Amino acid sequence: MTSRFLHVALALAALALGGCATINGNPLQDVSIQTVDANDKPIAGMRCHAVNGAAEYFGNSPMFNLEVRRSSSDLEIECRRGDLIARGTAVSRGKGLLAGVLPGGTAAIVIDHISGYRYSYPSWIQLRVGEHLVFDASDDTFGRPVRGLQADTPR
Repeated sequence: MTSRFLHVALALAALALGGCATINGNPLQDVSIQTVDANDKPIAGMRCHAVNGAAEYFGNSPMFNLEVRRSSSDLEIECRRGDLIARGTAVSRGKGLLAGVLPGGTAAIVIDHISGYRYSYPSWIQLRVGEHLVFDASDDTFGRPVRGLQADTPR
């Protein structure tokens, strides 16, 4: 009888947490950061600093496949070389809420929000020197950089 109860309890736990990205997801995401001039010509060797609510990252541009910890907070990026400065904000977006309709789904959503696992950033960002651009993960297209908007421009 105890064995049967244990099997049922384990099955219910698996069902409840099946949509939980913290259980079955990856805490890291690859993000590529490039710096370009006004004509979109790459500028290599700019010293970059990126930070979100989970960690800080440093490197020289271009930084391809930088492993960034997922977070509900945006990724703020600044790259400098001499008097050249390129800034960007990568907006963090949550994945679907389908898990919320499953038993235990509300708990899974809360856990994923706190851990940041259900969020993602644009996978390819091109910062433009002299500008502060905003990149939205919902605009991400595989194999292409996300189009950045001026930080003070409404969508």
